[in-house]
Amino acid sequence: MQPSRAHSVAQRVERAVGISPSSETFPAALAVALGPSRHPQLGSPRSRRLDAGRDLRNTAAVIGAPEPLEPAPPAGLGGRAVHGILALGLEKTVALGIALYLPRHLGLADYGRYAFLLSYLGFFQALPDAALEAVLVARLARAAADEAGALAGRGARVRLAVSLVGGIAGLALLALAVHDAELLCGGVVGAAGLVASAATPYRALLRARLRMSAYVGLLAAQAALAVGLLAAVVVAGGGLVAVFAAVSAAAVAGVGLGRLVVGPGARLAADRAVRRGLIAEAWPLAASTLAVVGAQQVLQLLLLRLHGAPEVGLLGGARKLTEAIGLLPQALMVSVLPALSLAAATPAGAAGAARAAARGLVIALLPPAAALALWAEPVLTGFFGPSFAAAAPVLRVLAPATLLGATGAVLTNLLVAVGRQRTLLRVTAGAAAGMIALGAALVPTYGALGAAVAFVAVSLAGQVALLALSATRAEVAPVLAATVPPLALGAGAVAAAVALGPSVPVGAALLLGAYPAALCLTGTVTRADLARWRA
Repeated sequence: MQPSRAHSVAQRVERAVGISPSSETFPAALAVALGPSRHPQLGSPRSRRLDAGRDLRNTAAVIGAPEPLEPAPPAGLGGRAVHGILALGLEKTVALGIALYLPRHLGLADYGRYAFLLSYLGFFQALPDAALEAVLVARLARAAADEAGALAGRGARVRLAVSLVGGIAGLALLALAVHDAELLCGGVVGAAGLVASAATPYRALLRARLRMSAYVGLLAAQAALAVGLLAAVVVAGGGLVAVFAAVSAAAVAGVGLGRLVVGPGARLAADRAVRRGLIAEAWPLAASTLAVVGAQQVLQLLLLRLHGAPEVGLLGGARKLTEAIGLLPQALMVSVLPALSLAAATPAGAAGAARAAARGLVIALLPPAAALALWAEPVLTGFFGPSFAAAAPVLRVLAPATLLGATGAVLTNLLVAVGRQRTLLRVTAGAAAGMIALGAALVPTYGALGAAVAFVAVSLAGQVALLALSATRAEVAPVLAATVPPLALGAGAVAAAVALGPSVPVGAALLLGAYPAALCLTGTVTRADLARWRA
């Protein structure tokens, strides 16, 4: 299987501007009952707000009139979100398993070539994999059912052409820069797999139509084929080119598997209007990605030059832990982006749906983020060994970035859903410049800690900028406001844990017991919220 890069690359954009590199509609009731309920009777057994199938915009039906209820639209949360988590987990697990095993088979030199090619070729696929996929999914979610297949095929044709151009450009530069025949052959075969992944219309179509169980099944079949082919390569003693051939063959087969799952109707066809529209909407997202990646690399190079590789290692270890928690919002966006796109058809609909998603993510992520901050040193030494104990201050600074990444992931996908990619680019470019400037001021004196401070400060500033801009304030303000009550309660739980000392049992009781209880007792989370999140 060719691991999907859409989510990992987009995550870099979201994290850097706080809108956290690596592409389904909420119930209408979700857009109405966004915040915590204060009505004493709501949430009782007789409350109609507990009926997840009711559309609360149908006032007559809600108050008991005989008018028939409209069916609630499908949700991007609940079971569909679980499928999104399973899909991302499957891709990450297979990619990690391959990465962990291949050094034993390929040896150090060939594995170095393999790792380099994955990163290098992925850079040239930012536009088709990250930007074009997200824009296409948003368009497909809004398309009529009888038009979605044709649009998916035309969009896949655009992605195929852009991926092919990027692959050829990347290989041409590689041929000029190095004189390694095996590396170039591996690059050609690997690029073919990326082109095949871009050419399939089926994954985007399944996501957009919220057929998440079929989406997971397609990924599972492609992953099983990739693992089987790699096993055959290992048994046969194949080298770098054979490994890339196995992965690329699985990507090519994924096109046929998608055709079996989805059926006919998604034929690749040229459409000038679709091409122009998709590229016009996607290039700001790709430019944002490149700006963020560039700023992060500058910061790490500065840290390496001034403080050496050990300091870069401390920052990298702390970031790996926060990135692991950040996989949850990344996975949730698989189903939430189509939901936001559909909700955007009604005034303030997308902002309402995004508000619910952001609030739920903050509630879910606050306990693990607080645990990283409270017990940074034992967590680091437990995962990476005693030498990483010095990274504890860095991890304490980065821990809040997991919450900024959650709200940032929602805001990024919200802006894509409502067509604000150019505004996002302006904010991202400013954030990237700010990260470099602040890092240049802090890293010489504070090393990895200064880089962490620059990262978190710029993440927060990115969201504040989106809130301040008139073009995005209407969408962003409700999302950020919805996270304030759970954040305040979480801050109280963390403060109590600090006051009572570093005891793990006491802190765990506060975060896993007292915090959820406070959410319910204060009405921040109601039974109606739980019913909607499960729907």
